[in-house]
Amino acid sequence: MPLDCTNPLGDSRTALGPVLYRCRQCGALISRHDWLLPMGGDHEHVVFNPAGMIFRVWCFADAQNLRLMGVPSAEFTWFKGYLWQIALCAQCGTHLGWRYDGDTLPPRFYGLIHDRLVT
Repeated sequence: MPLDCTNPLGDSRTALGPVLYRCRQCGALISRHDWLLPMGGDHEHVVFNPAGMIFRVWCFADAQNLRLMGVPSAEFTWFKGYLWQIALCAQCGTHLGWRYDGDTLPPRFYGLIHDRLVT
């Protein structure tokens, strides 16, 4: 049975449990489908950084097995009112996205690069 199928109740569980997202590089457990979080009306955003790199980012309320790098920054933030820090896989060091902290609701969330995760 595919892990990304929807159960008859219409949520993100399968007969085997919730859909899990893992680091594409090493397989470390990072987040869950039921932790997706709409920010600005959607959980998915296509964004670019000052170097012109384009990212398809999914927002999650929570994530695990991440190591943060650098100090929180407001420079070129994609989410107004939030500071970001680079989030690396704690197991293999792959850049998986960013953690966002702000003074609004939600106070913290994770923007993870979709193609660096697998189910």
